[in-house]
Amino acid sequence: MEPILKVESVSKRFWIKRNRPATLKESLIQRVTGRYDKGNPFWALRDVSFSIAQGQALGVIGHNGAGKSTLLRLVCGLGRPTTGRITRRGQTGSLLELGSGFHPDLTGHENLMTGGILSGLSRNQVKVKEEEIISFAELEDFIDQPVRTYSSGMYMRLAFASTVQFDPDLLVIDEILAVGDSRFQQKCLDRLRSFQAAGKTLLLVSHDLDQIRALCDEVLVLEEGRAAMQGEPENAINYYYDLMRQRTEKRAAQLDVVGHPLMQFKQGSRMGTQEATIRRVTLFDGDNIITDRLCDGSSLTIEFEYLLQGPLSDMALILGIFSESHVKCFETHLPSIREAFGRLAESGILRCHLPQLPLLPGRYYINVGLWPTNWSYAYDQHLGMHSLTVGNEKETRDDITGVVSVRPNWSIRPMDGNE
Repeated sequence: MEPILKVESVSKRFWIKRNRPATLKESLIQRVTGRYDKGNPFWALRDVSFSIAQGQALGVIGHNGAGKSTLLRLVCGLGRPTTGRITRRGQTGSLLELGSGFHPDLTGHENLMTGGILSGLSRNQVKVKEEEIISFAELEDFIDQPVRTYSSGMYMRLAFASTVQFDPDLLVIDEILAVGDSRFQQKCLDRLRSFQAAGKTLLLVSHDLDQIRALCDEVLVLEEGRAAMQGEPENAINYYYDLMRQRTEKRAAQLDVVGHPLMQFKQGSRMGTQEATIRRVTLFDGDNIITDRLCDGSSLTIEFEYLLQGPLSDMALILGIFSESHVKCFETHLPSIREAFGRLAESGILRCHLPQLPLLPGRYYINVGLWPTNWSYAYDQHLGMHSLTVGNEKETRDDITGVVSVRPNWSIRPMDGNE
């Protein structure tokens, strides 16, 4: 059977103009003489090839600027490849930008009708689906308001609900699931699983690698516009991490960083260009006492001190707790410290308070890292360097395994004769 999407040796070139005409006179002279400065060529994609069979889910990952969004726009027909060919079968639905395709002055109802008709449905077919779309998007009280009055979360809910409910054969999503609260994100993930179970095809770009693992059969890694590898999700993600390490090493070499950017310690490792450094990581218990041991269910505060080695306008950070067997127990990130806390000072102390840490007794590691906001390499990442031992004031039970501390309470009752 022919694949539902086939991308063959696709390249895309843009022209970046360095010196635009400064005055109207210069523009007129260029038009009259025909001497245009085309600028410098920039290849966003280079010779990318892959195919997706019906019912398959393919994830695309790579650092910002790797060519992911350009690829998805070409797949959706928004532009043509400079070279190569893209072949699609069936109807394609897309979520490329928040609220793209919505007219801000039209109501949610009117935008639904317009979007459905543009997707090839009749007016009556849209009317049959609109009640379910509105219910899924949870916009019953706002659907007759202009969408310019919607919050970003409301935009996202309407865009996702309408696109999926219009039932395309191929659904293309670019980071849209990063918007909205966790409850609605889970609702979207459940809907995508139903979409896949119905034999539909998914092409997904996301920086959330857990989403990629959960949804995708294969993953394509893009690096500098080229297809670096395609394979099983775990293998592709590990390959992506290795590319990130290589970019960090390359950046460190350009900055002439003293020492190797990947440093091994007696406990754990540290990687980064050291443009911003984590000088100290301290753990506090519920009484604000420094510790590396907690009782399960207790609160934990993680504090780390950072120092900028030069001027930086912003940073991203990531913080996670992992078990000894490298199972992720918890992870959170701030995509922009400046957006969260204001102007970035030369040095500071960041604190993360966890009111309750419901982990089973055992040894865990606090991983923390500082990154540029495009996540393309690491400023300073601590992996497995900071340990935390979780104990139990009560007797240890060997009938519970896993990560989360949940105490089961069993009971039994006889069956009623009517059951």
